[in-house]
Amino acid sequence: WCTSERSREDQTGTDERDGVAFRATGEKYYIGNGNVAGMVSVFGRRTDVEGANGYVWFVADSGHKNYELLGNVVHGQMYVSNFRLTDYPVYEEDILCTGPEAFSAALNTVNVGKFNLCSGSIGMCEHAFYEAITHANNRILYGNPVTDFPHVRASFVDAYARLIAMKLFSDRAIDYFRSAGPKDRRYLLFNPVTKSKVTSEGETVVTLLWDVLAAKGFEKNTYFCEVARLIGALPRLEGTVHVNVAQILKFMPNFMFNPTDYPPIGTRHDASDDVFFWSQGPARGASKVQFADWAPVYERHLDIPNVAVFYEQVQAFKELLSTAAPDADQQRDLDFVLVVGHLFTLVVYGQLILEQAELTGLDTDFRELVDQIFDVQVRDFSAYAVALHGKPSSTAAQQAWALSSVRKPATDSARFDRVWGHVRDYDGAYAMRP
Repeated sequence: WCTSERSREDQTGTDERDGVAFRATGEKYYIGNGNVAGMVSVFGRRTDVEGANGYVWFVADSGHKNYELLGNVVHGQMYVSNFRLTDYPVYEEDILCTGPEAFSAALNTVNVGKFNLCSGSIGMCEHAFYEAITHANNRILYGNPVTDFPHVRASFVDAYARLIAMKLFSDRAIDYFRSAGPKDRRYLLFNPVTKSKVTSEGETVVTLLWDVLAAKGFEKNTYFCEVARLIGALPRLEGTVHVNVAQILKFMPNFMFNPTDYPPIGTRHDASDDVFFWSQGPARGASKVQFADWAPVYERHLDIPNVAVFYEQVQAFKELLSTAAPDADQQRDLDFVLVVGHLFTLVVYGQLILEQAELTGLDTDFRELVDQIFDVQVRDFSAYAVALHGKPSSTAAQQAWALSSVRKPATDSARFDRVWGHVRDYDGAYAMRP
């Protein structure tokens, strides 16, 4: 974007009023509702000011003659616009903020604007789950329901455990987001996890269900066919997973090794004006954010077998960071450190899952489900450890750590059967209106 300050000698056209502060020329790609919105947010730079002081955050009117709509960049009902401004007049009242404040506003917008990706993923997965279990449990093959096959039951139990984990984490992340302020910015870690981990888990859930539904998942009269087409978009919007995991890594040292005390954060369902959302302050300083100690909530649940197994892996991860942490070259190798970021994400994910399970009573009312969720956590941690082992730049010490941290989840057929019975009971519980 180029914005230029208007000089006194410039003449306005007959359809323009006096007081133009800037003329904006440039093209913007990928913004929702840019075809009709009366105020389209635009982030630009002045051509006459270098550095951070040159940023300008302003609004443009899509109906203005100097606003050229170039088209919709996607197929579908939603309108994701591409537009161009040519010598567009920007008045003082159109300017939201300038300089470093404008840059921070642009970044902080992402903290709010993409958080809802987790809710979209959860909603799609839940609808798809109801459709899948109702279809599969009533499909007879060789005289028996498809759900009599052990691999089908395993897929459903895994999908359900992952879906509930997505909900638990996201609900708890909302509490931290709504309770945030200048002295508590823990949401800067938890929000990227919702945007990357929860959406990635949504794709895994749909794949598990699709392996059961098979060809049924393509049929036009199903909700599932729409989910299958769109679920992969959520973890990939604007490089979401890679960008957010890289962001998550900034918080790892303080999270793992430098806890501090905070007042307890309760469940936030209250109706209040969340003013901090819109005034988050400077975007800098992420690496200085501190967190409450993550270990106690794990230690309170060590009587749940797979929480105990996963906690062993978390302690091993802490040891890796102390004794064989990525060196300077590895830290510049995003292919390597992204795997470290995924391992770290599992620690954060598990913490908030347990906090929410504790707040809702799930850890006592349905312990088997929490155990099954951490069965998933153990397997996922092991998979990322093996991936770390295989990276070209992994050292001998890191390779040894990776193999030593692989664990088999604690198995319990009675636990599995109870969770499966709970899943099966959703047969026919919900269907969308035809």
